[in-house]
Amino acid sequence: MIHVIRMRHTRWLVVCNLVLTTAALADDRWVFQPVRSSALPDVRNRVWARQPIDSFILARLEKSGLAPAAEADRRTLIRRLSLDLIGLPPTPAEIETFCSDRSADAYERLVARLLASPQYGERWGRHWLDVARFSESQGFERDKIREHAWRYRDYVIRSLNDDKPYDRFVIEQLAGDVPPDASAETVAATGFLVAGPYDEAGNSSASALLRARIREEELEDIISAVGQTFLGLTVNCARCHDHKFDPVPMRDYYRLHSVFAGIKHGDRNLLTEKEQIRRREQQVEIDRAIADRERSIAELERTARTKLAPQSAAWPADLARPMARWSFDGDAGDSAGDLHGTLRGQAKIRNGRLILNGANAFVETSPLKSPLRAKTLEAWVMLPRNQRGGGVISVEADRGAVFDAIVYAERQARKWIAGSDFFRRTRDLDAPEENSPEDQLVHLAITYSENGRIQVFRNGKPYGAAYTPSGPDATLRTFPAGSIVLFGLRHHGGGNGYLAGEIEEARLYDQALTGDEIAVSFRAGPIAISRPQIESALSNRDRQRYVELLRELAELQQRRAKLLDVPQVYAANVKQPEPSAVLLRGDVEKKGEIVSAGGLSAVASLPADFELKPDAPEGERRRRFAAWVASPRNPLTARVIVNRVWHYHFGRGIVGTPNDFGINGEAPSHPELLDWLAADFVAHGWSLKHLHRRIVLSSTYRQSVIKAEARTDPQSVDADNRLLWRFPLRRLEAETVRDSMLAVAGNLRNALGGPGYRPFTVTVFNSSFYNLLDEDRPEFYRRTVYRTGVQSAKQPLLEAFDCPEPSVKTPRRNATTTPLQALGLMNNSFVQRQARDFASRIDFAAGPRIDAKINYAFELALGRPPNQAELSRFVALAQEHGLATACWVLLNSSEFLYMR
Repeated sequence: MIHVIRMRHTRWLVVCNLVLTTAALADDRWVFQPVRSSALPDVRNRVWARQPIDSFILARLEKSGLAPAAEADRRTLIRRLSLDLIGLPPTPAEIETFCSDRSADAYERLVARLLASPQYGERWGRHWLDVARFSESQGFERDKIREHAWRYRDYVIRSLNDDKPYDRFVIEQLAGDVPPDASAETVAATGFLVAGPYDEAGNSSASALLRARIREEELEDIISAVGQTFLGLTVNCARCHDHKFDPVPMRDYYRLHSVFAGIKHGDRNLLTEKEQIRRREQQVEIDRAIADRERSIAELERTARTKLAPQSAAWPADLARPMARWSFDGDAGDSAGDLHGTLRGQAKIRNGRLILNGANAFVETSPLKSPLRAKTLEAWVMLPRNQRGGGVISVEADRGAVFDAIVYAERQARKWIAGSDFFRRTRDLDAPEENSPEDQLVHLAITYSENGRIQVFRNGKPYGAAYTPSGPDATLRTFPAGSIVLFGLRHHGGGNGYLAGEIEEARLYDQALTGDEIAVSFRAGPIAISRPQIESALSNRDRQRYVELLRELAELQQRRAKLLDVPQVYAANVKQPEPSAVLLRGDVEKKGEIVSAGGLSAVASLPADFELKPDAPEGERRRRFAAWVASPRNPLTARVIVNRVWHYHFGRGIVGTPNDFGINGEAPSHPELLDWLAADFVAHGWSLKHLHRRIVLSSTYRQSVIKAEARTDPQSVDADNRLLWRFPLRRLEAETVRDSMLAVAGNLRNALGGPGYRPFTVTVFNSSFYNLLDEDRPEFYRRTVYRTGVQSAKQPLLEAFDCPEPSVKTPRRNATTTPLQALGLMNNSFVQRQARDFASRIDFAAGPRIDAKINYAFELALGRPPNQAELSRFVALAQEHGLATACWVLLNSSEFLYMR
């Protein structure tokens, strides 16, 4: 029938044949067939075929009547390689060295140097984090920050720099915490599994059904990330029914469900089991020694206080007299009244201070005998700055239903507030962050006046403006008799309410003190028996023993603090799960057959049945699955990563859909090349750096972006350049644009690893709210991969240049062209600052001549000198509008923004 169609339908016939070819290829299930390393095809231009890659590429070009482009010049090649491998432009000195090196292996040595650079891991780690949907906040409505997620990012960068074999890289991310000899490194690797979003509000719902449904969403996120990242298949499409297109039955989805059913989100410590046991044993010994010293010190202090009691009984005349006062001299007694305190949890009194651990330690007093309305809360406290939400002193009624408290950093990091029930009497204050040394006492006071006015004081001065709260139940509360006072706990029943630190003294007044009275109290300081007073009251022998005991106690406490400082990572938290059941239509209320952990049945070269029982140990499930994925016999794994690396080098993979090798994905443009690369990759120890060398040393990669002169116009045959008849011109990713600007301006800070920089402030009001900062601070000038990736705090310039949503799997970034990009490059304050610093750099380094300055600016920004016309225009521009404007123009140029 097709042969009798008239010629005017020729175009339709070509399309029809292409569709049939694609369908036939998909019907063959090529991706599930074993990898075959075919012989290199014959080509006519054998001189051009430097690498095996070139033979495959050239064979297709010659078959299509096309010719490859000429090789790019050396300046273009070094700029391309540098941006591609380390994400930064080359320096003029590096360009000069390469261009003047006429040795036969100059290019090979350049490649080796770039691959050995630690900046390689930062560049290619960013690619992997796109695919891994790495986010440093939970997402959803609360979007809580993940304080320790950065360790997974560092793991990825380190692994790539070390050229860790990819099969091991895979195994560690799927089951790195399972082996008995698991290390901190391999535990951090499992951050991959929980890098996606987490619905904190939904998981704390009172509805068990809602929690179960949200749990299935979490597991689908893990399964889809694993399936698409490592296997190139949308396995998650089989959650509610057999996959509509690919040979993935619903039962296979629930096999993977069984593999990962024990994985939960959250922080976990990085110590091995042996290290944890050893630390616990050391902690027991140290705690015993500390208790012994504390008992001896308490006995000596008790003796001294007995002698000093008559001297300390008088209250200074110029100080307001509190209704209750706690000086923690040996106990939590109230020396002004009868609100005596009881130590709870691991609260301790040592050296005249209340010691709080931030986990379970607090003090609660006996009940108030009479109502309390107008009041002042006052305390001297010393505390670590990196904590959130702890209460110093609090008055509460009805077990926390109503409370007023001095609270640290509950809504804004490092800021004090007047805490209250449901924040009814709380306001965020326009006041500085707490920045005093952590070993220095801070004086805090809050006054509550009869008219409802609230004022916070710090070190005797107002901390922010006074305010009168408004809204439901915002008026001054009367605390009835029976209310209690708390130290170290914001209120009973609240989350994150414990304070870590030391309280020297605390006072409660039944009146609102004036600002002058607060200032006098601050200057007077805590009315406590000082250490010199205690020493003076002891005999010479006891004094020497007392000093030695204090020294020993300080050393023991330092050792204990180091033991308790356990490194954390946001990674897979493991719990032995119930057996997994197939959920009919994906409904948690319709459970079908029980399944055990296994792989994909479509992969015939490996058994999908792991021969495990449905209730097999959680770790064994993941260990078997990781080995299945990373097996050389698995035809998916090597093909997928080889294609992914090719995609990042050329802007498009051999399979154009890097996360989907199924029927809905693109067919490979060069299937034999893909298999040859996959086989070569495995044969060379799964080395990613070997794969990079294979690609970038090829003539295919070294082509110019300008097409070759040929009888056949390549645009008419292959408009998308799928056959690679030239090197594809590509715009730089958002991060590379920013990093390159910092580099040419001389501002880039090459600090490798560690917690990321945070160009935002955080306000916590049940949910986390992020306020972007636009400041010229050195810590903000690290590489963009170290920017703390929070879903609610996207940077406008990065977002304009298609920086993806952190929690979304992004195997292939968009490359849009929008007015926002041009406006951002023109007006963004970051770009303006870099242009000014760029100008200052060349003004200092290039000498007095304006033409020399322009030459140097071109070399730094574009990797080449200007031609005569460019030089004339830029000299005139700089003379009329200043050098910074000329530098700004270069940063806005297409040549700066594109890899050629």
